[in-house]
Amino acid sequence: MLNIGNNHLSALDPQLVKKQRRLLLALSLLLLVAGLFCLFSPFASGAALSVVMGVFLLLSGIGMIVGMIVNRAQNTWPMIGGILLGIAYLIIGYVFITSPAVGIFTMAIYLAALFALGGVFRLLAGYQLRALPGNGIQYAIGVLDLAIAWMLLSADAATSVVLVTTIVGIEMLFSAFGLFMVTRRFSAR
Repeated sequence: MLNIGNNHLSALDPQLVKKQRRLLLALSLLLLVAGLFCLFSPFASGAALSVVMGVFLLLSGIGMIVGMIVNRAQNTWPMIGGILLGIAYLIIGYVFITSPAVGIFTMAIYLAALFALGGVFRLLAGYQLRALPGNGIQYAIGVLDLAIAWMLLSADAATSVVLVTTIVGIEMLFSAFGLFMVTRRFSAR
């Protein structure tokens, strides 16, 4: 969590704050544009999202393999496991890049699993905290999470793409607005 207050800002170098403010502003604008692109052009952004994810998986696979080889020690089996996991990342990244439809459907399944787990944990938290006032929000969010997971898993191909890109687009918009707020806090200094 980012904790920025006036007492923290006063201790920072003004030039450093100005440089970071520009970087945060550029990042927030990029997130805003990408989030709007996801919302208004779901199929093109779905393909782009799959390719970007594929590139990240390829880079992670390369990094994992290189890291396992460079930092090898007497533990042979963990190194072999790490190399095999790196190869799996490379294969999955290649599939995401060469077949964006498979990539976006894989992301839909992954998101559905995350929403389902989140929903179950929210419902359990709601049950454990049932004596506290205002606890109904835990149940409501848990049910909504499970509904989103069900929609992602039961949707046809086109709807899956739209749902995934909408979820990612909304997340990008919230991140952009959060960074705008941090940037504004830097300028208030």
